[in-house]
Amino acid sequence: MPVAKPPLPVEPPAPIEPHEAAFIKDTVSRFYGPDAVVRTYGPDPAYLKLHVEVSVEPGMEKYDCAGVLLARLVREQIGFCVTKRGTKPESEAKIAYRQGVIL
Repeated sequence: MPVAKPPLPVEPPAPIEPHEAAFIKDTVSRFYGPDAVVRTYGPDPAYLKLHVEVSVEPGMEKYDCAGVLLARLVREQIGFCVTKRGTKPESEAKIAYRQGVIL
């Protein structure tokens, strides 16, 4: 049996301005409802990584929501992943659950 990899070192997320956090929460709630949970993770301030946990099955609105965020926020890149509440987190969502900060 292969040896498990050690866990990733904890990296605090890059700070987000309060007006940006308010815009992100407002935009996500317009697409997914007021019960959506938004997490930010990743230490690079030029690369904003967001994870959204929703109670409905994520669909094509993911791309609309990401487009609105990309048009308004000034970053080199924005990573945006959406998972349904209660499902097993995978890849980027797993890192967001472990190291992310809820906006």
